Amino acid sequence: MKRNARFTKKILTRVIMGLLLLAMLGGVLTSCGRGGSKITTVTKGYVIGENMLTEANGLSHTQLDKLADDIVASKNALAIRTQLVAAMRGFDMTAEDFDDAKVKSGELVAHPENAPAIVMSVLQRNDIATSPYRNAAGEIIMTAADVETLVKVFQTNVDVDAKLGTIDQILHWIGLGFEWLINVPGFGSFILGTVYFGIALEILMIPLAINQQKNSRKQAKLRPREMAIRNRYKGRNDQATQQKVTREIQELYTKEGYSPMSGCLPLLITLPFLMFLYYIVIDPLTYMMGAPAGLTSAFLTFADAPVAAGGLGLSLGSTRGTIEVLSLIREGGISIDGLADFAYLANGSECLAALDGMVDRIPDFNLFGLNMGLTPGFGSKAQLLLIFMPVLTFVIYWGSGKITRRFSFQPMQNDAQKDPAQGCSNGMMNIMMPAMSAWFTFMVPAAVGLYWVFKSILSTVKTIIVAKVMPLPTFSEEDYKAAERELAGKDKNKPIKRDPHAPRNPNVRSLHHIDDEDYESPAEREARLAARKRDYVEDETPAVKTADNAYSEGVTLKEDDRPARKDNNNEGDSDSES
Repeated sequence: MKRNARFTKKILTRVIMGLLLLAMLGGVLTSCGRGGSKITTVTKGYVIGENMLTEANGLSHTQLDKLADDIVASKNALAIRTQLVAAMRGFDMTAEDFDDAKVKSGELVAHPENAPAIVMSVLQRNDIATSPYRNAAGEIIMTAADVETLVKVFQTNVDVDAKLGTIDQILHWIGLGFEWLINVPGFGSFILGTVYFGIALEILMIPLAINQQKNSRKQAKLRPREMAIRNRYKGRNDQATQQKVTREIQELYTKEGYSPMSGCLPLLITLPFLMFLYYIVIDPLTYMMGAPAGLTSAFLTFADAPVAAGGLGLSLGSTRGTIEVLSLIREGGISIDGLADFAYLANGSECLAALDGMVDRIPDFNLFGLNMGLTPGFGSKAQLLLIFMPVLTFVIYWGSGKITRRFSFQPMQNDAQKDPAQGCSNGMMNIMMPAMSAWFTFMVPAAVGLYWVFKSILSTVKTIIVAKVMPLPTFSEEDYKAAERELAGKDKNKPIKRDPHAPRNPNVRSLHHIDDEDYESPAEREARLAARKRDYVEDETPAVKTADNAYSEGVTLKEDDRPARKDNNNEGDSDSES
């Protein structure tokens, strides 16, 4: 029962830790990034005053300002802002038969003259009172001018000349190098540029790979002595013994100059490069072309906004980054000229002028006719064709893991083969890690997934080459036995330590207290030795057996008072003496 409990605990612990690690990585990959996000808040650009109104306005500046406050306070402020802009353009997005695709195709005709009535419908749908905007007869007193005034209140003024922050500027410099790889050796192909970037990164990491292999060789050489330590305490699973095993192995590592943390160094160094490339890939507009965060947000908002509200109405599979929009613009010849009149922005024409030169630098995201700038999914035919990327990711990661483990030193490999719980949990992780990686591929553009696949292949090839050039040492059974004999020889020179409180039966060894003396403080040791000395002095005093078969200690007897010794062989002599 205890063995099954330990078995289950080990499996759950390893699986949970692995999932938490992958979840943290997925959270970082899908939520971070300083640019490449839409405008997600609705605020009042200014307070509505008398100077903003004309004779065409039907509401006072106080009424309009109060309505603007109610919209900002609503939980559906973003949706209301979009519906107000659509209403100003003559489209009712609250109608049951509304379809933005029909607006895009021209099937749905706009009716700007109905804007006030449409706004009333929008307010009612979002639980905002409409009575203040009607007269006593229930007629709407809001006019089209009021709608335009209300829309202007929520417009955003973008600083197109804003400077990049420190981190964004560093990423932009790396992005310029990445863009050079795309345009010069990659001939304008984003995919080829990504491949070259991965190759360059692996070449830069060769010294770290060599250093890691040296550390693995050093640890592998310590394997016989490590196993000798483990075998000496084999079968003893109490906490004190396990701590002692860990301490002795740690002392062995320290003595030989090996640090278990040295294997983490390559990961710590390569991780920032992986994250930098991730940012650059998902947001080329910011990190390759140098657009400030505000301009990038305005561009994404324009691309995602419905056609009824003056946007491009693009269906984006990813919530962050500009790669999808840029790939669709290049592939489909989508025009961004409508950005100049986009009602969400107060200076749309300035934004369009700033983006004109950047859009001309959009690279080619196609690979064998597939748009790798899109996210795999089921939203469109182009996304559906990219489903092969998660499948490929799983296969490559699974195969890469198998090959890498074969050519890399596995510290607990022998123990895992003997421990069913360890072996089973490792087997589960060998499946879970590729599966989670494939799941992440559904959340990022296919170009990112393709880079992960190519990077995994390059890393595996590098591992094989380094392992062939610097092979790990191998040991025979005799080498392990020699290490055990060496350890046993060292133990013979050590004094035997016994627990004074343990039973004095020499045939019984305590599995829990045999090493207790190793944890004694100097004061405890002196007290124990003093107690042992007192016991030794008291034992020199003979014991006397009384009539009731009890012994009286500390009593000195005369020679004649000592009880006669019974001896069957001398019974006759005793009788004759008496």
